Amino acid sequence: MVLSVSGVIALMATQNRTTEVYAADRLLTVGDRLSTEDLRVVQVQIDELSEAYLPVADALPDGTEFIAMVDEGELIPRRALAAEDPQGRQAMTITVEHTLARGVEPGRLVDVWAADAGALGAQQEVQVEQIADGAQVSVITESSTTFGAQERVTVELLVHPEELPGLLGATSSAAALSVVPAGAAAEPVPDPGSDADPDSEAADGSEPQDESEPQDESAPEDESAPEDEA
Repeated sequence: MVLSVSGVIALMATQNRTTEVYAADRLLTVGDRLSTEDLRVVQVQIDELSEAYLPVADALPDGTEFIAMVDEGELIPRRALAAEDPQGRQAMTITVEHTLARGVEPGRLVDVWAADAGALGAQQEVQVEQIADGAQVSVITESSTTFGAQERVTVELLVHPEELPGLLGATSSAAALSVVPAGAAAEPVPDPGSDADPDSEAADGSEPQDESEPQDESAPEDESAPEDEA
């Protein structure tokens, strides 16, 4: 009996043994530096997987940043940290003058398009060009311009080095930048609609009525000659 009770107690003690690991105290995006200010301590039972996460017992690795997004409350996996981006991407900040699409959020891949209308007042076709392909969103900041007349959105991206010249050139010009979910094309500028053809048929498809002179239905009937009186 004593051995049985002791075994049960030892088994329960083993099952209740927890490990202190770090979890994200906020949404951590690609490029964020590892800091205790963004972490919280949680107790978990992950003895077999403890090496896969960042334990509190060990010192935080210096000079590391997140190379994968970690949601708020999620345990910090070691694979999400590295000294630099393994793809060699660089951070770039652009500003757009419109509301972002629903699919544009931190951690997602996006394409960047530039629409250039040329010199102010010049009557020419708008040139639309894709200048970044599959860039990853790090941070999104929204603000309003003077008097709140227009909303401006600042987007920090991780882009490949070969795409930096095109982005820098577009940001220093008068081109309007658009950020769309990766793989989606920028919407073309619609041409103004033309007026309806005045010679077109009626909306119900009926033919125009014949405007010939109507027959006079009020003509007197043909009266027969009066009978001769006897």
